[in-house]
Amino acid sequence: MLSALLFCRMKIDGSWNAMSTEQFHTKPDEAPLRISCADIFWTFFRIGLFTLGGGLAMTTVMRHELVLKRRWLADDGFMNELSTATAVPGAIAVNLAYLQGRRLHGGLGATSAVLGVVLPSFFVILLIAWFAMPYFGQPKVAVFFRGCAIGVGGQLAFTSFAFGRKLLRSWPKMAVCAGALAMTVVWEMHPIWVLVVAGGLGFALTKPGPQAPG
Repeated sequence: MLSALLFCRMKIDGSWNAMSTEQFHTKPDEAPLRISCADIFWTFFRIGLFTLGGGLAMTTVMRHELVLKRRWLADDGFMNELSTATAVPGAIAVNLAYLQGRRLHGGLGATSAVLGVVLPSFFVILLIAWFAMPYFGQPKVAVFFRGCAIGVGGQLAFTSFAFGRKLLRSWPKMAVCAGALAMTVVWEMHPIWVLVVAGGLGFALTKPGPQAPG
């Protein structure tokens, strides 16, 4: 199933190939980076292995690894792809890994990134099913996982803070965010409709940033 989805996505030519290679640059006169598939796979494998809290919490780790630490991507390019990954169906972590892997090394890079981010969860679930299930009823184990859940809540709060600080830099953007929050909490709208309305408000109220040269 995963292979079929990857194959279908690789057949779609969209704006990704048309985007400027400026997203790869740390300086204007540098050549675009070309990262090996092995490096992409192991980077995303480590991200998937050591991140708790699911795809949204994983995005801050991805940004740290790819933008701040390794400088494979520019911050603006990462934020643009994060917006796309959250707007289309599917797991955010898988969508984001696909987009970033494709940007770094084309179709093979996308495959390497998706496999790297998915396989750790697959193996961990297998190990839990084989060895850990009998211990889940133990009080100490239950308390441990409750603590993990609290920690994940902290990760999600930090994710909201980190990306909010980066994205909410104008009153129109703050208004869109506040509107989406009100639709979710006050009117209890379905998340899909919240996303559609917020997207429309963002299109109407905010202006696109300057296009990269080239």
